[in-house]
Amino acid sequence: MTGYIIRRLLGAIPTFFGITILVFALMQAAPGNIVDFYTAANPEATVDAARMAQVEEELGLNKPIYVQYWKWLSRVLVGDLGTSYETHRAITAELAPRMRATLSLFFFGHLIGWPLAIAIGVLSAIRPNSWIDHFGRSFALFGLSMPAFWIGAMLILVFSVELGLFPSGGSVSSTVATGSFFGMIFDRLWHLVLPALTVTLRSMAVTMRVTRAELLEVLHKDYIVTARAKGLKRRVVLIKHALRNSLMSVVTLIGLSMGHVFSGAVMTETIFSWPGVGRYLVHAVHVRDYPVVMAITLLVSVLVIIANLLTDICYSWLNPRIRYE
Repeated sequence: MTGYIIRRLLGAIPTFFGITILVFALMQAAPGNIVDFYTAANPEATVDAARMAQVEEELGLNKPIYVQYWKWLSRVLVGDLGTSYETHRAITAELAPRMRATLSLFFFGHLIGWPLAIAIGVLSAIRPNSWIDHFGRSFALFGLSMPAFWIGAMLILVFSVELGLFPSGGSVSSTVATGSFFGMIFDRLWHLVLPALTVTLRSMAVTMRVTRAELLEVLHKDYIVTARAKGLKRRVVLIKHALRNSLMSVVTLIGLSMGHVFSGAVMTETIFSWPGVGRYLVHAVHVRDYPVVMAITLLVSVLVIIANLLTDICYSWLNPRIRYE
């Protein structure tokens, strides 16, 4: 097991460096430069060519491409993602609070959504054509059919505008900014419900559908019939034999969801004015703050690599036969 993990880690290293080259090349090919940024940020200001040349000299933008890449990569390897054109602050400092907001949105939604979806998928598989099976299939169809922006808008319309149960945006109310600790925690969770539901609804639908389909197939395998014939309890057969072998595809879906936490949150964070990384990325693209775009893109790529690594480790635990020899 340890050797397998080490080989997977070593295999991720060239992938990481390939991603850094691709991210840097795409940002170099993007239209505009530092002059365009200052012009867009200050449309009434006069562009001073001498000042712009000085800025390019300070940022190293007048050096050859390979020199710029090596300088950027050297900073990235020590945890320095650069400086924002807009705020002139370190990007790591800008990302830290937004990262917490996005991760709280992701984990609050999925840590509740995934177990619930798997449970409904299991019940649908062991009780086909029952009311819970019809409910699960209908819910999965709805979740797969409706886009995130429509779901978010409908949740705001129903639960915020019409019923007034949840806030329509933001992450905290101004009235509890100086309140008690537990009051602030409850307020944040209150703001988190609608965006978290929007983020996790589609993932729940896919997970539920795949769990049901995989478990239905496994339950008809010969070794399951043999286990039942030996007199093993139905719960033991279901959990120890059938469910474990049917979770391979579910683990794949969960791994993909972990890797796309930021890309999936872009629309949701924009709709709910959630102060996360996805909304920050949209703003950075709008103002052409390319160092921020590069940093977030690289961060998302690293998370995808980590998610794939964790998925492979889960594969080897669920089925040791797939470990590399």
